[in-house]
Amino acid sequence: MNPFEIIAQATQAIAANPSDSAAYKQRALVLCQMQQFDDAMADLDILINTLHTDDAEIFQLRGTLRMNKGDKAGALDDMRKALDLNPELLQQLCGEFQTK
Repeated sequence: MNPFEIIAQATQAIAANPSDSAAYKQRALVLCQMQQFDDAMADLDILINTLHTDDAEIFQLRGTLRMNKGDKAGALDDMRKALDLNPELLQQLCGEFQTK
């Protein structure tokens, strides 16, 4: 399945069930791979602010996007939340921020 088909499938799933966090996550990940960062950020914001996810990967991804946009404070908040949810991310996050 190509990225456009995955996005279409996730969008249909969201239309059928606006609380489908797996579909939002899948779409956000594919949008990031396609470098459609603003659209990905919108899905991540819905996951965090509306659906109240406790998925560390979502916070980590949003933190990375925020860092790339220059929002260091927002990135730090998201990375802290990701670490609270999954302390094992520390090694990965240290390497990611050292390269910035």
